[in-house]
Amino acid sequence: MKNNIIIKKINIVLSVLFLYSCIDQMQDAGDAKKVTPVRGTVTIQVNTGFVTKAGDPGFPTEGLRAVFNNFSENFTKEGIVDERGIVSIDSLIPGIYSVNVSGKVDYNGQDYYLNGAVSNVSIFEDITEEDAIENNKKVPSINIRPAKVGPLCFREIYYCGVTPYYFRDQTYEIYNNGDEVFYLDSLCFAQLEPNVATATLPVWPDEDGVDNYVYGIVVWQISGSGKDYPLQPGESFLIVQEARDHRVNNASSFDNSMAEWEAWSGNAGRDNPEVPNIAYVFWDKPNTMQWLTSVFGAAFCIYKMDTPFDPNNWQTQVNKRQRFMKIAAGDVMDGVELLPNMFSFDMKRIPGFVDAGGTSVGATYCGKSVCRKVTGYREDGTPLYQDTNNSTDDFEVMDQPMIRRNGEKVPAWSPALNN
Repeated sequence: MKNNIIIKKINIVLSVLFLYSCIDQMQDAGDAKKVTPVRGTVTIQVNTGFVTKAGDPGFPTEGLRAVFNNFSENFTKEGIVDERGIVSIDSLIPGIYSVNVSGKVDYNGQDYYLNGAVSNVSIFEDITEEDAIENNKKVPSINIRPAKVGPLCFREIYYCGVTPYYFRDQTYEIYNNGDEVFYLDSLCFAQLEPNVATATLPVWPDEDGVDNYVYGIVVWQISGSGKDYPLQPGESFLIVQEARDHRVNNASSFDNSMAEWEAWSGNAGRDNPEVPNIAYVFWDKPNTMQWLTSVFGAAFCIYKMDTPFDPNNWQTQVNKRQRFMKIAAGDVMDGVELLPNMFSFDMKRIPGFVDAGGTSVGATYCGKSVCRKVTGYREDGTPLYQDTNNSTDDFEVMDQPMIRRNGEKVPAWSPALNN
């Protein structure tokens, strides 16, 4: 009986305390300041040719999609860039935003992808269209380097290896996603600096301007007289670290012996005589044992120049000595940035004109690959792949690599047809 009385008294005390707590919270809520929505405005500039900072006012930006992200509030809102290169959105929660702009435009009969971003934008008060027109300094600006919509694209990349620590099977498949024949003669395939994802970006000399180049650690180039290697629409070719049936060495690996080229760097024990070697035309510090790219994910591009390759067109980072090949922005046809995982975008290191996003298998030695998404098929059954110049959207992870997994055709000149 006495215990029951004590329990009742405790319950009464707890109820009173809870009541006061509720009243307190209601008073706090009443005292809280109301959040007044604000307007955010951003201007878009496109850099064409060699530029330092200024944009090209003649390049169209109308119709691009702009996404305002306030990550701390988990708030996102979209808008469309107008004919003046301005995007203005109302009803934003005051805070710090990142703004991403993307889309495809036509300029002088050529399609271009435009991708750009600006981060840490403070929008705590209205930033209006009038502010943008008057060039008010509080209006943030996004500078974009246009990327041509080319026929060639990376179709599938296998880079992470398989357990236990097997990495000699790295494979890169490149595809003609266009509607015309493309001659591969003189095409360059580059591994880009930085070698691994990092938040500490290299500093290049001021003479190179802004986003006029990317920089190659290693550059491989297909030989030929001009029309030796036609790649028809729907055909693909392979460049591999080492061409062989790797299942002989590791049962969890796969067979890439049907490659068109082997990236051989000089180790006689690693050369497959049945597969042609692609030549490295630039490598400041060659590894003659093998060409191994990071199993955490490197970055790559393919490009073609109108002039002969010049091995002396190199650059060094400020106050450093290692040489890197200068690759002009206008020559880049496609690129992919591979990240350690999909939470590593704070370590994205390649400009948006090469790849506006990034992709990843998410782990090392997991035996997975990244493959471009299929959007349809041609009448001959060959696939059409998504290519928005943003690997985050364009690629998906596959449980295991597969050569020509979606019905891609083999070029008529491929040595694989003779094996």
